Amino acid sequence: MSDNKATIIIREMMRKYPINSTWRPSEFVRFYWNKYQSDYPSNNSLNGSVFELLLVISLLRENIGPVYVQAELAFVPNVILDIVLYNRKTPVTISAKTTLRERWKQADLEAMATKYVHREAKCYVLTLSESEVYARRKEDNSYMGINEFVLAHTSEYDNLIENLKKIKISESESVRIIQTDNKIYRKEMIEQIYQINL
Repeated sequence: MSDNKATIIIREMMRKYPINSTWRPSEFVRFYWNKYQSDYPSNNSLNGSVFELLLVISLLRENIGPVYVQAELAFVPNVILDIVLYNRKTPVTISAKTTLRERWKQADLEAMATKYVHREAKCYVLTLSESEVYARRKEDNSYMGINEFVLAHTSEYDNLIENLKKIKISESESVRIIQTDNKIYRKEMIEQIYQINL
């Protein structure tokens, strides 16, 4: 249900505040996250859905896709990943967390399980919480599977996007390497849902 609400909210925001084509990915996330925070009442479950969708749209704006959401990778049982970008050799997983608190530990376990099977996988945690990211970076021996904690509203995200562009992202093979309940986003679909041009 919060996914529908999040979709409605993002559509409303993008109608009211059209996308600026010159925005870098971090500027896109920062602008709409700030508008969401100022224009809508806070709701923890909805916050996560809005943040996740902003990341999806920001990836597609940069022609990185398709983007799989709430997906499972083959042979990694019982792990539902927030965002997956598929490359046979180097799948990319993104754990989207508006705040980290203790949830980064779950993301680290998911990353370790992913890398146990997909050795070359890149696993990132994207968040908006600067103090929590700095705390994690000071204790970089406290996590094993996560490649990097990235602040989505800063140039760190722009740098990550540039690195992701070097990986050929494609649709998963018919072997069903990625499993999802039809939650796969393509640029054209997002343009239609939100009535925007990316």
